[in-house]
Amino acid sequence: MQNEAVPSRPGKKKHLLWNIVFIGIAVLTVWVVASNAKGFSLENFRAYLSGNNPWWLSAAFGSMLAYVLLNALMIRLLLRDFGYHRNLWDCTTYTAADLYFSAITPSSTGGQPMEAWYMMQDGVPGVICTVVLLTYLLLYTVSIVLIGLVCLILYPNSFLAFGSFGRILIIIGAAIQLGLSLLYAVLLWNEQLLFRICDWFLRLLKKLHLLRHPDQKREKLRRSMERYSQATHLLAGRRRLLVKALLLNLFHRAAQILVTVFCFLAGGGSLAMAPKMFAMQSNVVLGACCVPIPGAMGVTDYLMIDGFSSFLNETQSANLELLSRTTSFYICILLCGLIVIVKALIVRFRDRRQS
Repeated sequence: MQNEAVPSRPGKKKHLLWNIVFIGIAVLTVWVVASNAKGFSLENFRAYLSGNNPWWLSAAFGSMLAYVLLNALMIRLLLRDFGYHRNLWDCTTYTAADLYFSAITPSSTGGQPMEAWYMMQDGVPGVICTVVLLTYLLLYTVSIVLIGLVCLILYPNSFLAFGSFGRILIIIGAAIQLGLSLLYAVLLWNEQLLFRICDWFLRLLKKLHLLRHPDQKREKLRRSMERYSQATHLLAGRRRLLVKALLLNLFHRAAQILVTVFCFLAGGGSLAMAPKMFAMQSNVVLGACCVPIPGAMGVTDYLMIDGFSSFLNETQSANLELLSRTTSFYICILLCGLIVIVKALIVRFRDRRQS
């Protein structure tokens, strides 16, 4: 398969706007959590942090890193199976782009396009990017549904611990995840449907007079779909590969949830409560996708406070939520942003040398 032309990267002004919105929502979210918790203060929070077990805190930070690296390993596994051997650093940059831009754009719409852009910069054809990312999205949604289902069976009270509104959000989130799983599966294995969707967009752009040479574009789409069909058929015969990728995704999702569990233990939480805390946080992850807000900010925080309040007081709930969310999300996104910057500098330097 021949490499395709790399599409232009979204403008800097758009990225700047996304970052400003992200920071604004983040500041507002932290302020709401802190101001609504009775007895919460910066002094109490500092005292809470100083009293945390450093080993459990290190485990929480390590789990956050594992969340990023396991994602990178899964992308590397899929790319390698199609004959595109990329090292761990390259795949980590793809993952960082996905996590960073997913966090700052509504409904996580910016993550996969930017991940595909970086892959294509490194010579991966767009068709392969599409198949790899659809496979990843399918397994990503299936894994949290499986984890949530197992947790619900083993610890049903972890769901009942949430208030009525929290349970509604979790149910909506679970339904959305199931729907997305079916959609990704259909798009992955039904190339005719994917072609019709893409062709409909081409015709729409033609009617809006936003597309030049529509017949050439449609012919190019047909050729791309032929290569896409070849790639999906190759993937269909690799059950062992899909099982490995699913296992990596399960560990990837579990690592994200374990950050909260380790933060709970770092603050003096009971080890016997750790499995129930894991089950509770899995419900939070399920419910987080019910509202199209960048990084699910606000919704995730609400659900965490709602669940923690069933066995902790307001101050303890706020402390744990802020520590867990800072470690699993804000520090993670900051780290991914730094990786994206480094990758962008490397790409710019490489382009200048080639020109």
